[in-house]
Amino acid sequence: MFIITYVTYASYYLTRLNYSIAVPSISMDLQLSRFILGLIGGAFSIAYAMGQFLNGPIIDSFGAKRAVLLGLILTSSLSLIFSYCSLPLLLMIVWCLNGYAQSLGWPSVVKIISNWFRSGRWRVGGTFGSCFLVGNMIAWPLLGYVAANYGWRAAFSLPPILLILIAAIFYLGVEESPRDTERNEIVSMRFKFRRIMSSRNLISASLAYVMIQIVRGGFTLWIPAYLFESWNLPLDMVGYAAAAIPIGGILGSATLTFILDRIEESKRRLTVSLLTLSLGLTIILIRGLSPDNIQAGIMLLFLLGLTLYTPHIIISTVIPMEYGCSYGVASVAGFIDGMGYVGSTFANPFVGWILDIYGWDGAIIFWLTSSLLASLLIGLLYRDAATENLN
Repeated sequence: MFIITYVTYASYYLTRLNYSIAVPSISMDLQLSRFILGLIGGAFSIAYAMGQFLNGPIIDSFGAKRAVLLGLILTSSLSLIFSYCSLPLLLMIVWCLNGYAQSLGWPSVVKIISNWFRSGRWRVGGTFGSCFLVGNMIAWPLLGYVAANYGWRAAFSLPPILLILIAAIFYLGVEESPRDTERNEIVSMRFKFRRIMSSRNLISASLAYVMIQIVRGGFTLWIPAYLFESWNLPLDMVGYAAAAIPIGGILGSATLTFILDRIEESKRRLTVSLLTLSLGLTIILIRGLSPDNIQAGIMLLFLLGLTLYTPHIIISTVIPMEYGCSYGVASVAGFIDGMGYVGSTFANPFVGWILDIYGWDGAIIFWLTSSLLASLLIGLLYRDAATENLN
């Protein structure tokens, strides 16, 4: 059940990253400007963020398994439709709808995992939370190969075949909860939102996640350019060096959450706060590294992935599982992920402006500040944990 759910969410990225892979080919084939291409991608991001806020309470009532299946069917259908579109307005509408379809996935799978694993949630959540990193690592080369050899439209028309197959396996192999004992709570969306907004811990966790997402989104978008310009790496080496970041995230989150699962609750929060503080130190070291020391640079990128994605996965996966009984797992997961996505959506163009005016030093200072604020907010979460029922 765990493996099927893990693979199922990772597969969502086959109909999510295909647009990024296809952008250069779409631009040449349809003669679209970067502005139009950016609007299409922005429409996806806005719809995804809004869907996270809306879908969490709906999933808690509608059922997580049905939501996962609906999301797979919708995103597969919309990806296929996108492959036949050429008009910019149609491309934007279809990809915007796909953003909403994709938002059905994350809150649903977190709820399913929470239903099945009532103990060891830090270990389980930390391991499961790496599924989006694995999805990224598989989708990039696979979609790139399809687009390069069969055209950009094939990158949208072929993945739905695999997703429908995975949907069938998920339908047959996964139950929403043991013996279907989990009851879906029928509570109004407004009531659940008010409950979440009344939680000081959840607000602190959500704001910390926004700060972490700013760093994550910034490095995801700009690290190739940074390695090319500041480290003087050739383009064919940039991808290999940058791959150290998700590898560090996968190994780090699985290992550290296994350890955190075995220590006291209060020490977990403090450890995560210090780990996020280490993210800021790693960012400073990356900026200060000599371009000649590539081996040390790759080690720092690995450490960046570890210190960035471990707190990221804990907040987006473990926290919703811990707060699920009081607030609804899917509602909390959707709220936190939605907040993070809103933050990164608006931060990325702001970083571009900083780069134009202040260069890489300005961007590094911005990301460093974000990581320090995240550490402080997680520290507040740790301090306040004793005053709020987490279970």
